[in-house]
Amino acid sequence: MRNKKRWGAAFALIFFLFCVSCQNSAKAATMHLVKAEGTVGVSDEEGAAVEVRENLGLYSGYRMETETESYAWINLDQVKLTKMDAESRAEIHKNGKQLEIFLHAGSLFFHVTEPLGEDETLEIHTSLMLVGIRGTCGWVECIDSSHARVYILEGTIECSAADESGETVSVSGGEMAELINGEITVSPFDESQIPLFVREELLEDEALQRETDDASGPETDDTSRRETD
Repeated sequence: MRNKKRWGAAFALIFFLFCVSCQNSAKAATMHLVKAEGTVGVSDEEGAAVEVRENLGLYSGYRMETETESYAWINLDQVKLTKMDAESRAEIHKNGKQLEIFLHAGSLFFHVTEPLGEDETLEIHTSLMLVGIRGTCGWVECIDSSHARVYILEGTIECSAADESGETVSVSGGEMAELINGEITVSPFDESQIPLFVREELLEDEALQRETDDASGPETDDTSRRETD
């Protein structure tokens, strides 16, 4: 009888450890810090520092921070790719197929190469704005506590104010949404407004570059002169 109890307890412990292992694997899913350039910091959900290395697995609750002239590339599941600009802070949360990125400071480029399934969600949050993404490309800027922007290079997103008004607008390729003091406006933008950290990604993807050129307006003379110089 005692042996049966021991075996029962041992089996229960093994089963518990197996379940915990499965849960941790599910949390990590296929999220990875695939590349870091310059000084990039990573911490876990408890705030403890995590050693940065190539293809570092990321778990729900992990935080990333980039310093001056530093960048971080995050692969969320092969079809959801992001890049953090210099001097940016972000945090990721994942629950099953529901993924959230909280941008606390700086800018974040995103490129979803395949439309999300009906049971999947990807949302980028700032303190002011919520951006719902299904299959598109662009970047989000967290400027300060009362000012945020999202630019769309390809596809369409839903952008909502993160206050009691919940005002929501649709933003398509070649358009930007700007939220200042709770008010959202949508307007077109041109190629001269695309920041360097985004341009670098477009140059790596010729097809996306062509689609971006079609969606956004012509580059201004001022920008052409700056790049020539």
